[in-house]
Amino acid sequence: MQIYDTHDLLQVVQGLDPFEPFLLNMFFTKEHNSNKKKLDFDLVAEDARLAPFVSPMVAGKAMRSKGGETRTFEPAYLKPLDVVDPDRVLLRRPGEPIGGTQSPEQRRRAIIADILDSHRKQIQRRREWMAAQALLTGKVVVSGEDYPEQEVDFQRDAGNTIVLAGGNVWTDTTDPNKPLAQIEAWNDQAEAPITDLIMDSGAWTLLYAFQGVKDLLESRRGSESKLELGPDNEKWVQYKGILGSYRVWVYKGYYKDDADVKHNFIPTNTVIAASAAVDGVRAHGAILDPKAGYQAMAEFPKDWVNDNPAVEQVMTQSAPLMIPARVNASVAVTVG
Repeated sequence: MQIYDTHDLLQVVQGLDPFEPFLLNMFFTKEHNSNKKKLDFDLVAEDARLAPFVSPMVAGKAMRSKGGETRTFEPAYLKPLDVVDPDRVLLRRPGEPIGGTQSPEQRRRAIIADILDSHRKQIQRRREWMAAQALLTGKVVVSGEDYPEQEVDFQRDAGNTIVLAGGNVWTDTTDPNKPLAQIEAWNDQAEAPITDLIMDSGAWTLLYAFQGVKDLLESRRGSESKLELGPDNEKWVQYKGILGSYRVWVYKGYYKDDADVKHNFIPTNTVIAASAAVDGVRAHGAILDPKAGYQAMAEFPKDWVNDNPAVEQVMTQSAPLMIPARVNASVAVTVG
């Protein structure tokens, strides 16, 4: 038996203040929902050829089209589920006056809102993790309980994943301008001009140890970020300034795995050099639930009651896949 109808639950979800994902908001700004289990994307090859020289008296020569490619991806499925604990309905909620002023029904509704908030944050963090993996490796590997490991490979060039070694690492500060030359090389490697350097605090500490970097950043301290940061995200994102023509960010966003171990979205001593032209898409496949009509939507919440024993459950379903349309517009580098 379902208690709330879908419209009510969706209204609750829209009213919540979810986790604000930095990488998604910067590089995956489009959304595409498909009512199919698999997602098809047409990728048009860049045409960088020169127009051929001909005599003005000679007829133009037809050039063969570069064409494009259709790739098919199957998104993973998410369905976090929680039970509405009957004991919580009878207990005073945090912030409620001593003795309690809310009815059990009011507390029940508040508990459901808490559960939906938790589900949405979990799903948003999973989307952010997918975005990070696409930018770091050019692929996403998904696995889980009762879910065989699958790899979604966006076919990024192998040269866009770099591990510095020897005298190139940032722990060697002999050459004060070394990172500046390396960043220019990464810009040349990328498919589109790099606009942003996003790194963890370890990479930033190494970068700022170079005198050439300090000099360039200090001369541009008047620059201001124009990126809108979400209320929950701001403390995890620090705008450091302009390095040449690149915006520099330190991102400390994190998640916890099934063992409750904390991991940063950007690993230690790692830099993502990326262009806004990554043109990432937040894609979602069909919700495989008759209550949803098998339609495409980012999230589908539902609740129901099992009669014996009487247990109310709340679940949110989503089939997300973060797709970098220009996967080679990003370069990931381990710097130390």
